[in-house]
Amino acid sequence: MDTPKVIGFAGFGLEVPDLDVAAKFYGAFGLDVHAQADWLGLRSPGRLQDEAVIVRGAHKRLHHIAFTIDAAHESQFAEKLQKAGMKVLNAPAGGHRPGLWFQDPWGTWINLTPGTRPPAAVSAPSGDRIDVARWQELSRDPKPARIGHMLMFTPDYPKAEAFFTDVLGLRITDRAAGKVSFMAAGNGTIDHHCFGLIPSTHRGYQHASFQVGSIDDIGFGAARMAKAGYKEGFGLGRHALASNLFHYVRDPWGSWIEYYCDMDKISDQWQTRDWNELPYIWGPEWSPEFWGKQMNGNFEAP
Repeated sequence: MDTPKVIGFAGFGLEVPDLDVAAKFYGAFGLDVHAQADWLGLRSPGRLQDEAVIVRGAHKRLHHIAFTIDAAHESQFAEKLQKAGMKVLNAPAGGHRPGLWFQDPWGTWINLTPGTRPPAAVSAPSGDRIDVARWQELSRDPKPARIGHMLMFTPDYPKAEAFFTDVLGLRITDRAAGKVSFMAAGNGTIDHHCFGLIPSTHRGYQHASFQVGSIDDIGFGAARMAKAGYKEGFGLGRHALASNLFHYVRDPWGSWIEYYCDMDKISDQWQTRDWNELPYIWGPEWSPEFWGKQMNGNFEAP
């Protein structure tokens, strides 16, 4: 019997002090906002399940992370968690997702939700363009296609790497030495990463990233956010590791959300490597404050 592994990243949960502020921000970003009595469900237009769950709390803090598993493997995962010393628990307050719930060794709530492998990446139009005014055909109000990945802070970087690979079956694809470990899920041809870990003093939410179709979609999305009043950002640029184009927008609580496209795909032949490259190969003027203090700054209370 094969050891069960997660097959994708399903989403995340946050606690925030004001749900109206969250609804305005994520709505401007392009997500569908489903307001409930005391929480928000967020999803990319056309998606059937919430990719983010926002609940009310005294301060902004990570509530949970969720990974997709094959429904046929749910009982196997329950056994695997038990053998690893993890107890399968009832969903915490605000855990509006089906499936298995447990806490990792550092107290982070994790949900394993039954589902299917994430959809294939959306692609920008290609080929010769003759007698076509492309600028007239562009969607002026593009929306995210799906959640792609999330990075979280961890206080115990090496042990957290081992936990997510050994217990959940994620695979380390690349590391930026001392900065971040990128991880992928599933077999065959997959995204370079769907999750990542960043060393810090305590756990926390660093950023979530949503895929769009093209560099134009990133540009229109960034412009839409600026028009809505969310002008503090970082981009446009192209990352080194994973090669994706990016633009980050700072959220109302000091963390980040990202539009991205054109990420590397990898196969089972990919070899893990450690790098000392800059986080991007072109983009805004190099800013140590962004990578060293803001981008890697954990503003959540311990």
